Amino acid sequence: MFNVAIIIFDEFTDIDYFLMRDIFGRCREDWNVSVLGTKPFHTSTLGQKVETDGHVSLANQADVVLFSSGQQGVPNALADESFMQSFKLNSQQQIIGSICAGSFILHKLGLLNDIQATTHPDARNAFINMGADVEDKPLVIRGNIGTAGGCLSALYLMGWIAEKLFDSDKRRQMHRQILPANQHELYEQIIVNAITEAQH
Repeated sequence: MFNVAIIIFDEFTDIDYFLMRDIFGRCREDWNVSVLGTKPFHTSTLGQKVETDGHVSLANQADVVLFSSGQQGVPNALADESFMQSFKLNSQQQIIGSICAGSFILHKLGLLNDIQATTHPDARNAFINMGADVEDKPLVIRGNIGTAGGCLSALYLMGWIAEKLFDSDKRRQMHRQILPANQHELYEQIIVNAITEAQH
C-alpha cells in the first residue's frame, strides 16, 4: 500500500485536483490518498470547498507527492513562506509530480535544478522567466520527477506513476473506467506515446 499526497491550497484549479483525486480513487486497494493543505479546508477557483486530511508537511513521508495548480493559487502559495518551508522532499526516495503551474512550486523548492520540465502553455513564458528549462510537451519525466502541462495531461502523469509503482496493466486498469466509449485503443496509444516521449 503506497501513500499518495495531493497538495492543494486556496484558489486551486478544480479539474487539476479533482481529476487526479478521481483517477487515483479507482484503485483504493493499491494506495492511500491524502489531501494535504495548510488549513482544515481549501476553496477552489470555482468555489468548491475541499476538506484536507492533514498538514502539507506530511508530504515529506509520502511515497508520491503531487502538486495541484491554480492561476491565482500558485503565486500565493509561492509567496507563503510557511507553506514553502514545510517541504523537505527527496526525489531520490519519493515520486514527485505536478500539474500545470504546480511545476512552479517544484522549481522554487529546487527540485528542477538542471533538469527539464513542462507546465501549462499559458504559463510557459512566466516559467521560463523563473529560470526553468521548459520543454513543450504534455509530460516531462526526469528520474522520479514528472511535470505535466495542460489539465488533461493528468492522464499521462497518473499513468506514469501507476507504471512506476506497478506496471502497464495497473495503468490500464486505473484508466479503463474514465476513457470514452469505443476509444480505448486510441487513448491507449496516445497515453503510451506520451509517457514514452516524456522520458527522452
